[in-house]
Amino acid sequence: MCSNQTRIRALTAAWFILGLSGMPQFATAAPPSDACALLSQPQLATTLGVEVDAGRHIIGAGDCRWTQPGKAGADVVVLQVNLTTAHAFETARTQMSGWNKTHETGIGDDAYTVENGKVTFLVSPTLSVKKGSVFFAIFAKIPKASLQQTKALEKAIALRVLEKL
Repeated sequence: MCSNQTRIRALTAAWFILGLSGMPQFATAAPPSDACALLSQPQLATTLGVEVDAGRHIIGAGDCRWTQPGKAGADVVVLQVNLTTAHAFETARTQMSGWNKTHETGIGDDAYTVENGKVTFLVSPTLSVKKGSVFFAIFAKIPKASLQQTKALEKAIALRVLEKL
C-alpha cells in the first residue's frame, strides 16, 4: 500500500508534467497574420448593430475592412482592423499638439485611444491594443455616432478580437 505522502508526490509530479506538456504550445503560438480572421460577420453584426460584408484586405493580410452592404458615402458603417508592430504601437502613443491620447483599462495588456475631438474615419478616434506580442489598431465609422459612442464601439470590437488571441 502507498502512503498518502507517496500519492501526493505522484499526483504532484503528474500535474507538473501535464502542465509542462501544454506550455510549448502556448509559448510558441504565432501571432495572427490575417486580420480578417480575427472577427466573424455574425460577431460584427451583433456588435455594430448592422450586417457587414465578409471583410477584405486593403493593403495586405495585416489589415481588414468590413463595410455595410447596400449603403454608400456618409451613411455606410465601416470598420477596419490593422495588425501592427510594437514600434508602431509605441510611436502612435507619442504626444502631438491637438491630439488627446488616453490610456484605456480592461483591454489587453495595454491600450490607448488617440483622438482629436471629432470623428474622422481612419484618424480619430483610433484604439490601439497590445496583448502579448500582438498589436492591433481599430478604426470605426458609424454614421451620426458621437465620439464617445465610436470609442465605446471600438472598445467592444477590441474585446471581440482579444477573444481570438
